Amino acid sequence: MTSTNRRTFLMGAAGLAVSTAFAAEEKTVRVAVVGTGGRGSDLLRALTTIDSAKLVAICDDYPPHLEKASKYAGPEAKTFDNYTTMLKETSPDAVVIATPLHLHREMVMEALGRGTAVFCEKTLCRTTAEAKEVVDEVTKRNAIFQIGLQRRSNAIYRQAVAMVQTGMLGRISAIKCQWHRNNNWRRPVPVPKADPAWPALERKLNWRLYKDYSGGLMTELGSHQLDVANWILGTTPKRAFASAGIDYWKDGRDVFDNIFCVYEYAVAPAAKKGEEPVAPYTVRVTYSSVQNNAYEGASELILGTKGSLLLTQKKGLFYKEGGPVDPGWAKLGQEGGDNAAVITSGATLKIDNDPWAFRGKPYEIDVESDDTRDELLEFVKAVAAGNPKTVADVRTGLQDCATVLMANESATSGRWVDYPA
Repeated sequence: MTSTNRRTFLMGAAGLAVSTAFAAEEKTVRVAVVGTGGRGSDLLRALTTIDSAKLVAICDDYPPHLEKASKYAGPEAKTFDNYTTMLKETSPDAVVIATPLHLHREMVMEALGRGTAVFCEKTLCRTTAEAKEVVDEVTKRNAIFQIGLQRRSNAIYRQAVAMVQTGMLGRISAIKCQWHRNNNWRRPVPVPKADPAWPALERKLNWRLYKDYSGGLMTELGSHQLDVANWILGTTPKRAFASAGIDYWKDGRDVFDNIFCVYEYAVAPAAKKGEEPVAPYTVRVTYSSVQNNAYEGASELILGTKGSLLLTQKKGLFYKEGGPVDPGWAKLGQEGGDNAAVITSGATLKIDNDPWAFRGKPYEIDVESDDTRDELLEFVKAVAAGNPKTVADVRTGLQDCATVLMANESATSGRWVDYPA
């Protein structure tokens, strides 16, 4: 195949950019944003490019963030430092919540109580108990809710799921996920340490580093990738084991600076028509996150008996399996057909140990799209239509929350942790 053909391989309906699905005119949705730090500003900028979204308000209790965000939002968006006041005075159709994790539950519940549609950044909540409360409230109200797991809106990942479901990868054997980076994750504090305001401001700006506000690497990074595993396999894990520590960045943080996890899933293959159901088999998913080495960055590797998929937010690579390799000491038998082998004694095993020996040229899944904008576009579309069936609904958020928190619990306790009932 030519390079051009590889780049367009399998870009059918499942792989079309999400933005092409929303050409029809829609009514304007009045949107407010709370939390205008790094991620909140990303969401805010994306919203300004969506014609059917009108920014009516932004909110943050840290003045520098609010001031900077107001430049993105434009003069028509009112600014607030109090969330309740913002909701009361502007009555938005929808609110986008991008605040520290420990604030998610109370802010989501307040918005739902006012009949406001909610887009909440991942992870859903700091505990599964809080997440269950949110699920109950959304279900009771039949509310419009979307969790910020943007890979669900990414055309590359949608194509990958379609490839798995149609059997192109064969039986899934394992999934390897990682998010590796080389930085301390710490943000500067704009006052000297001698200033009495420093301790509180440091924790406010670096909330990801403290258990009171965050679940650390698993909730801030791993939540995206374990959601991919749940999505690909069509189920949640049975149990998990993790090892983690604060081994490099000994700077006062109390969340792990590295974590390595093994999840076990029971996957039931689809039975062929007229055949008995096939017994579930175990698929192991590994996840690692480190903060002092960025080799290979963030990616997911789906391993199947017929091929492998390497996924990132900007590109997917599909490698077909080359089939069994003759080790040099076997020959095909005559009586058993192609499936039989006769072992020849006295020969030396000659299987290639080159890690790239079995990897040919990949077929590329390459789409120019912005999944942050795409997920917001889908949310705005759902609000405009009054449709509670969002691309990443509240139950998806609960399952993702439970999945990542299992690893933190295991790493703390040193034992296997079962998925909660």
